[in-house]
Amino acid sequence: MTNYPEFHSHRWAKNLKESRERATKGINLELLYKGDFVDPRKIFPGLKVMAAFWKSEEEMMRCRFDVMDQYAKMPELLQGKDFQEYLKISFDKFIQDVKELAKRNNLLPEKLLEETIKANPPKTPENWADILKHLFKETEKAVTDGKIPEELLTRWLVFCLQAIIAYNYGLIKQAVLCGLILKKHGENKMAQIIEKSRDDYGWKLSRIFFREVFPAADITDMTDLQTLGRYGMFADQEVITEEKQPPADKKDTEPKIKISQFLNCQEYSIFDTVFKLMAVPVKHAGVGMCAYCEEHGRKNTQLFVPPSMHPETRIVQALALGADKCIFETKLFPANDMERFMEAQNRVFGEE
Repeated sequence: MTNYPEFHSHRWAKNLKESRERATKGINLELLYKGDFVDPRKIFPGLKVMAAFWKSEEEMMRCRFDVMDQYAKMPELLQGKDFQEYLKISFDKFIQDVKELAKRNNLLPEKLLEETIKANPPKTPENWADILKHLFKETEKAVTDGKIPEELLTRWLVFCLQAIIAYNYGLIKQAVLCGLILKKHGENKMAQIIEKSRDDYGWKLSRIFFREVFPAADITDMTDLQTLGRYGMFADQEVITEEKQPPADKKDTEPKIKISQFLNCQEYSIFDTVFKLMAVPVKHAGVGMCAYCEEHGRKNTQLFVPPSMHPETRIVQALALGADKCIFETKLFPANDMERFMEAQNRVFGEE
């Protein structure tokens, strides 16, 4: 029994277990490395996508916490003992889960596992990009040779666990900060902070992803970026996607609709568990983060949808707001939307 719901918070363990199993069997190692996307009911994102995804999620949480702190303007909350105590208790519970699941799935030797989780505060190494590039290069050779050495797989698992732990540490920090804001100032104040900061957060995050994180690891090829964008979420989530086409006689006027159903949610799981621990007086944990998630999706569509279409993205429903799953909907209208496309490119890749 884990402290944080296993289905929502610990899909990483399922993917790392499958990585070990695929490496041990030695069958089609290219799919172990680059991902297995043939069966939409059983997506395996692969080591390359998972490692880059979890590193980017670490930076996402650092960015979001900094933006939330900047707009909240409540330094006294971070300096108070409540923040540090709740952060320590909540994070210790997550580390207990990591230890249990790593041992259950035989991911790493116990001594190496202890070394992997001891960083304080948790973060990937400063030379993470060099580590990742070496892993890419060595694994491409190993795939060609037809064997993934145990030592190489171990380094992949260590990198992924470091990023997973750092990512969740940042998520827990946000949950604790949000919980204190809600306890001391109420839902209206929390909503005001998010509404004022969400646009700024969305663009800052895109700049971090596409100008810093991915280029640092030499992930700049558009095909690699599209693969990461489409399949990275499977590192942590159970997702069902579908696409609805307009009638043939209305394809020039009506939108194509893309729908993603998320059956689990890492952020919901962390916020909900931390809020209950803190006795935060709210009905749904989503008041502290769902709008940020929606904004991230919106910025991605503005950045990557070609100018021949006009995108509209929204959360239809959310686990963290009481629904049985999250549903994201993107409508792609036929349009000449060059202004939107160029503005997004400039916001991310232009001079700040």
